[in-house]
Amino acid sequence: MTVTIWSAAGLFGVALYLVAYGALQFGLIRGRSVTYTILNLVAACAVLASLTEAFNLPAALVQMSWIALSLAGLARMAWLRTRVRFSEEERRFLSAHFATMAPHLARGLLGLGRWQSASPGTILTRQGAPVHALIYIAGGAASVRAHGAEVARLGPGALIGEMAVMHGGAATADVEVTETARIFALPRADLLREVAVDPDFALALSHGIQIEAQRKIDAANRNRAGSIASGAG
Repeated sequence: MTVTIWSAAGLFGVALYLVAYGALQFGLIRGRSVTYTILNLVAACAVLASLTEAFNLPAALVQMSWIALSLAGLARMAWLRTRVRFSEEERRFLSAHFATMAPHLARGLLGLGRWQSASPGTILTRQGAPVHALIYIAGGAASVRAHGAEVARLGPGALIGEMAVMHGGAATADVEVTETARIFALPRADLLREVAVDPDFALALSHGIQIEAQRKIDAANRNRAGSIASGAG
C-alpha cells in the first residue's frame, strides 16, 4: 500500500481520535476540557482532508459535523470565561484558596454559598460535631480551642472545615468568633450535590481543599518544631 499525504493525514486523524478517547477513559483529560475538544477538532480535520483522495459522503458529513460541534464547544468555553465577573471580595477568596479553578466553575462555587456577618460568640464549628459547611473568614477573627485550650487564632483569609466537610468527619476543635466577622459559608449538602454531577467541579474543589489542608499541616509542623527548639534552648 502506498502511503500518500492524504492517507497519512487520515491515519494521523485516527491516531488523534484514539489518543483523545484513551486519555479521557484513563482520566488524563476531561470531556469538557479545551484539550479534549481541540484533539477531536484536529482529528476530524485530518480525516476530512484524507477523504479528498477517496471521497465518502457519510464519512465526510460525520467529520464536518464533528468539526462544527468542536468549534461551537470552543466558542462556548470562550464565552463562558469572558462573561464571568467577580467582586473584589470574591476575588480575594478565590485567589487565596481556589486560584486554579476555572472562572465558570468558580462562579458556580460562589453561587452555592452565602456571605454573612457573625457576631462575637458565634460558634462556627463544635469539636466532635459534624461539619455542615466550609467556612471562609473574609474579615474579623476567631479562636480555635481543642479540649478547652486555645490552640490557634484565625483571621482574614482562613478556611474552616476543609478537612471534614467533604468526608463527613467531625470537627477537631471549637471555632468561635472573637471579633465581628465577615464570613462566607458553603453548605456541605450543596457542595456534595454539585460534586456528584460535575466531575470538573469535583476535581477543582478537591485540589483547593487539599492545598489548604497541606498548608495547615505544614504550619502545625513548623510550630511544633519551633516549640521543640525553644524547649531545647
